[in-house]
Amino acid sequence: FAATNPEGAKRLILAIPNAFEAGQVVLRARAANPGISVIARAHSDAEVEHLKALGADTVIMGEREIARGIVEAVTGMSPARLDDAAVEIRPRPA
Repeated sequence: FAATNPEGAKRLILAIPNAFEAGQVVLRARAANPGISVIARAHSDAEVEHLKALGADTVIMGEREIARGIVEAVTGMSPARLDDAAVEIRPRPA
């Protein structure tokens, strides 16, 4: 950890798949450098909340991004428009 020079870093990008382990790194980075920008990954809403509670600034959930990409491909809507749109998915008539 010390070899990464967290005291002098502007940004920390965490790709650790385990949210508990990633959370420990967030805590250590915040202790070493309160101003560091922390970006982390998560697999669930609970992990997003856990990492944010520990001090991550941005948490990206891969499953959500995959879903957004699928909806974008099907609807042709850009990610910015998806945030503003209410997308309704209806089953095909039998």
